[in-house]
Amino acid sequence: MTPGSAGAMVAVALGALVALLMRAMPAPRTLALAPAPTNRWRRSWRVWLLAWRRHPCSPTEDDIASWCEHAAGRVRSGHSLPVAIAEAGSAVPAAAAVFAPVTHALARGRPLTDAVGVLDGDPCRPVGIVRAVLGSCAELGGPAAAPLERAAATLRARSAERAERRAASAQAQLSARVLTLLPVGTLALLAFAEASVRGALRTPAGLMCVVTGGACNIAGWWWMRRIVHGRSVT
Repeated sequence: MTPGSAGAMVAVALGALVALLMRAMPAPRTLALAPAPTNRWRRSWRVWLLAWRRHPCSPTEDDIASWCEHAAGRVRSGHSLPVAIAEAGSAVPAAAAVFAPVTHALARGRPLTDAVGVLDGDPCRPVGIVRAVLGSCAELGGPAAAPLERAAATLRARSAERAERRAASAQAQLSARVLTLLPVGTLALLAFAEASVRGALRTPAGLMCVVTGGACNIAGWWWMRRIVHGRSVT
């Protein structure tokens, strides 16, 4: 193996690691796209890129809280709960897709209790909390504005707590990225500057060390990322 090929191999490894880190970086919650290109291949490439970066498509807790606040406001202004559900979806487009099945079911004449049943029932998720509130209001009756406002306050508190945890873990995230990139950058610099390092990379033992070190580096990056982010519920 020539020094040029060894340097190329190190560069490829560095590029692959940087691509993995870019994939793990959080993307903006909203994304304004340019008009769709006419070329089919370019459109497919754009869709693939957005999917690869894993842009979140589900509404956040703040979106669901805004939906609850708008629905509660419509109820307090004298509208019925089904009408408030439909108008809240129009007022909060980010949450409209989640509650669209409920709106469609109500438009087809289904009872509110049955229409609400199509929502996700997991109480750990924002939509599950809203489903419990809407289901109780539909079955038991009574004013729905106050329960919706309390649900919105709960979701706002959960969102603030999540943001505080994210801010507290910012230093740990930076440390994880530095510890991941530093060995790769050091190896690339040494391979470029030192002939002895390039010679070691040409040997089977040197290549095995690079492969093993790269695997351990990626495993350490994944483990640190898992510790920092934990298991979040959206």
